[in-house]
Amino acid sequence: MTSLKSRKNIRLQSYDYCKNGSYFITICIQNRENRLGEIVDGKMRLNNAGEMVDRWLINSTRHFENILIKHKIIMPNHIHFILNIKYSNQESANIPTIIQWFKTMTTNEYIRGVKQSIYPPFNRRIWQRNYYEHIIRNEDSFYKIAQYIRNNPKSWENDRLYS
Repeated sequence: MTSLKSRKNIRLQSYDYCKNGSYFITICIQNRENRLGEIVDGKMRLNNAGEMVDRWLINSTRHFENILIKHKIIMPNHIHFILNIKYSNQESANIPTIIQWFKTMTTNEYIRGVKQSIYPPFNRRIWQRNYYEHIIRNEDSFYKIAQYIRNNPKSWENDRLYS
């Protein structure tokens, strides 16, 4: 087991993660278990858990008034989306706060669903401890990432997160 002190921090140390701009976010299910649906004929079919995750992703834009979700895809064992921070000030949430809130809300609802036999049980965590983010620095990068998100279900079997 890795101690907290030996965990690698994957964030840019000098970057302000509540800064205006667009960010490509990937959040993975713990152990890359396929909990959110399945790919059928190159299209993602969300199950109940996937639909719940989608609702909370949409709700995040209501909870945090300074963000937009530009493009998103919920895959069987991960989600990708472009998070746009519209404005920032001292009270604006930063990316780690937004992701923590999203994981907490979805985990709590998943736990309630397990108790009601809506979702299958899980071992300790729904989400992987960390998440990946990429700062989108220009329109060309934004376009390529949006296209990747759109095409992700079609190339599922070649995806590095495929299990």
